[in-house]
Amino acid sequence: MVAGLVVPIVLASPWASPVGGPAAAAASSPARGNSARPVLNGPLSNGLLTTPLLSPARLPETLQDLAASRRLDAALASAMSPQALGAGAAANSCAEVVQDGRVLYQDHADLPVIPASNMKLVTATALLDKLGPSYRFQTSVMVAQEPVGGVVHGNLYLVGGGDPVLRLPSDAPSAPGPEPYSNFTGLATEIKSAGVREVTGSVVGDDTRYDSLRTVPGWPARYEEEGDVGPLSALDVDDGLATAGGGLNLGLPPAVQAAGILTNLLHSAGIRVQGGPTSGKTPAGSKLLVKLVSPPLSQILGVVLRASDDTAMELMTKELGLKERGTGSTAAGTAAVRADLAADHLPLKGVVIADGSGLSRSDRVTCALLIALLQRAGPNGLLVKDLPVAGRSGTLVSELNGTTAAGRVYAKTGTLNYVKALSGWVEPLRGQGGGNPQLAAPVVFATVLNDLAPTLPNPHDTPAGLTDRVALDVAEYPQMPALTRFEP
Repeated sequence: MVAGLVVPIVLASPWASPVGGPAAAAASSPARGNSARPVLNGPLSNGLLTTPLLSPARLPETLQDLAASRRLDAALASAMSPQALGAGAAANSCAEVVQDGRVLYQDHADLPVIPASNMKLVTATALLDKLGPSYRFQTSVMVAQEPVGGVVHGNLYLVGGGDPVLRLPSDAPSAPGPEPYSNFTGLATEIKSAGVREVTGSVVGDDTRYDSLRTVPGWPARYEEEGDVGPLSALDVDDGLATAGGGLNLGLPPAVQAAGILTNLLHSAGIRVQGGPTSGKTPAGSKLLVKLVSPPLSQILGVVLRASDDTAMELMTKELGLKERGTGSTAAGTAAVRADLAADHLPLKGVVIADGSGLSRSDRVTCALLIALLQRAGPNGLLVKDLPVAGRSGTLVSELNGTTAAGRVYAKTGTLNYVKALSGWVEPLRGQGGGNPQLAAPVVFATVLNDLAPTLPNPHDTPAGLTDRVALDVAEYPQMPALTRFEP
């Protein structure tokens, strides 16, 4: 500390950007740069200020905050520049960073962009609001008549409840440890425990809970052909892509496929089923024989968000439509999502919700909406706590390893052709901010890149590397010296 009334304060190095650099350009642009901080003019902007006794330079926290913000602004302005993204992407992408309600950086934050799987954050918000974290799905086995002497006279009806994590153990996900799921083989075990040893009819799959559309209007056929998404049915086993046992293939309707899998499981359990698998509607008045109940929605969302499971998210969108609008369809579900966001007065200008997963290129969100959703959830909320973690889990397990972001960035990825997105929270480091409480809070960020060129300006860059760079810049903020370094 220097005594006296006049103190030279140097801000240009090592944390502040040179005048005329990326941060200064960002601050002068109406679309890019931090519009929340005052634009500096005069001697301070040149890096040197002769400081009177009552000057703000006498407030170390203010100076430290200013230096940290300028450093982040410069880094992000560079990451979002035409030189890094290409001219088209720089004009049609968005980014925003907020700490404790303070906007640290903005770039086209209100521009509607294609979100890819960041749309799952939007849908998940409505699911938690309307269905609730404890909501469970139920797959049922029904009979028209009670078994007599261990024999079911007639059919077993396998009734789909839209369970998005109905799996066979061989296809259960891991991230990297075991993930919650509904074990489909448990139905055969329960049927045997109920004393059934023979079914004179067939196993009939019933997926009439939802509509008959197996895809979303506007999706290209290649999504299903390439295995990006399974057929959307209330009776999907392993996202409708399972083939367990002989006589089954991916060309079967989902309800027949599920019925066939259960038939094979029953045979393996020593239960005779005389008829072949088929599909149909369960007769009115049928009785429950056994049921399989899913994990709660709070756990399911973690599985779906970490793996970015498009089929599962679309099934839950239909379930939301059924519960809120009376119809198990994508259209009803997306309408319910929008109504939920509107009721919470979230920013919806320019937002288009065409599906629940983000596979549709008609979807549009803004970085402002993503930030609002993440802030609403909070860094420890249900929406955030089960997101992929940089270098640890899910779709970020191989990203940002060996960096300060590893284990601290909780974020949803998103990928479509020429689209890359990453939005989430960054946990603070112990002692972050050098003693300045303003800088010690978690940071929320959203980055959605659109119109990326097939060949990026830097041939060594990848789309994932571009969003990772933003996440790393945010994770390195505000690594600043102690407050005493800023004292006059």
